[in-house]
Amino acid sequence: MKAAIIDQFGGPEVFKIKEIEKPKVKPDQLLVKVKTVGINPIDWKQRKGNHKFVLGSPFPIVLGYDVCGEVVEVGNKISKFNVGDDVFGVLNNKYGGAMAEFAVGNEFCFAIKPKEISKEEAAAFPMVSLTALQALRDKVGLKNNQTVVFNGASGGVGHVAIQIAKLIGAKVITVASKSSKKFMSQFNPDEFIDYTEQNVLNTNIKADVFFDVIGNLTFPKVKHLLKSGGTYLNLNYIHSITKLPVNILHQIFSKGKKAKTILMKHDSSDLDMISKWIQEKKIKICLDKVFNLDQVHKAHQYAEQGHNKGKNVIVISE
Repeated sequence: MKAAIIDQFGGPEVFKIKEIEKPKVKPDQLLVKVKTVGINPIDWKQRKGNHKFVLGSPFPIVLGYDVCGEVVEVGNKISKFNVGDDVFGVLNNKYGGAMAEFAVGNEFCFAIKPKEISKEEAAAFPMVSLTALQALRDKVGLKNNQTVVFNGASGGVGHVAIQIAKLIGAKVITVASKSSKKFMSQFNPDEFIDYTEQNVLNTNIKADVFFDVIGNLTFPKVKHLLKSGGTYLNLNYIHSITKLPVNILHQIFSKGKKAKTILMKHDSSDLDMISKWIQEKKIKICLDKVFNLDQVHKAHQYAEQGHNKGKNVIVISE
């Protein structure tokens, strides 16, 4: 099968398009003919080798977790899906493996693709929507009428998290650049802060949650913006773990204020809930750019710049 592989860590130029062996299906797995793949920050971070000390270097590596495709083979322990189903989800293999004509994943990685969205939108949804849902519901327990600040609101997780926060009934404050204001307006934030004109750290905001989606701030810098008992949440898991001793020290003297991080969990019931919201038109995904497999290096280069509005997607097949 055709795949985008890397045989060394580095910049976008390390990608090669090659023929490799099709993955074999285990009893508890699906084989999916890949139609589209979503790009997430974890993909380009892994391409650079940021996770090699945890995941190793099993070259050649096929990157990519977010996927939309058609089920072409099911293991004998699979009960939820059948051959011919259109599915979307987040792969749970080491380094993913979506950037190829075929990919495998366990049953709990997938849900039936909603008919209401395109294959490009379906590949963009899974990781960011699961991360946003689990962060707001499970990690910070966001409630109706609470105030949440989203720093880096225009990216993949940010623009979906805003919509979920609105569904919960929270007051939403978004922090992004002036060029993102029109994009942000479609999600009806209660307040928009242009970071090129105003430093959010110098405002008099008092929030229940400060969601540092982009991860360029820290708990010590942000804690004065939090109400007593408020939570600072950073998506950069590895960075947050290294800062844990400092954060614990600051928490001791911060009137119950907390610093947390999150790793997305594979949960098909959560993905089913996201699918239901999509069908009910309660949430949507916005696409920035769409590439083909031969443009994978350009796709990574663009995504790594960090200025996209919404998600970027690669089309593998029709």
